Amino acid sequence: MTNPSTSSFVLRYFDVSGRAEASRLLLTAAKLDWVEENPEWPQEKENQPFGRLPVLVEKSANGDTDFVLCESHAIERYLGRLTGFIPNDLKEAARQEELQEQLSDILENFFSQLVDYENLKKEAQQTFNDMLDRMFKVHSKVLRKNGNNGHFFGNTLSFIDIVSYAFFKVFMTYMEIYRSDIASVFQSRFTPEFVKFVNTIESDPLLETYIAQRGKISHLVSENEQC
Repeated sequence: MTNPSTSSFVLRYFDVSGRAEASRLLLTAAKLDWVEENPEWPQEKENQPFGRLPVLVEKSANGDTDFVLCESHAIERYLGRLTGFIPNDLKEAARQEELQEQLSDILENFFSQLVDYENLKKEAQQTFNDMLDRMFKVHSKVLRKNGNNGHFFGNTLSFIDIVSYAFFKVFMTYMEIYRSDIASVFQSRFTPEFVKFVNTIESDPLLETYIAQRGKISHLVSENEQC
């Protein structure tokens, strides 16, 4: 059985937030011994098990490779269970994972729309907007039900807190770089619950140093808080 206190980890990904940001946050919050590798691409493509990134490599105390895992959600959930950020209770874990999947659907839809938003078919625009509305409605409700304390469940950092923050970081970073013209479509939907959530995560002692180094998003959120 893996002992995270004696293992070390290598996370392979590109030097961008992307699909590895949640894993970076999980590794950091758990205070695990880890480093990041940014493989030369596409030169290193064939050296990866699935020919894609991210890849997590876990090493034993003697430095031998003990476990290699691909696919971002598989890595996130493995780390979540390994470190205790995902609860042992199956139903509690499922609640967090369903919220993660909702975020994933939106991100995939967004990536498919990295073209001229104004010229997309109206049906595609409406689908994207409906997904955003549903996500903010559902997630805001969960945050309120938990007392609007800046966490989705309980009063300490959890798996869904971490992956949700990573989602917003990736989403807003990509919008700034590639689609600044539709940033308002997303940012105008931020509710007070989400403003509280982002500020809470960015000030968490387990993550505040890492987030400060990588760049905060709270200023983007606060500027668009709904009244």
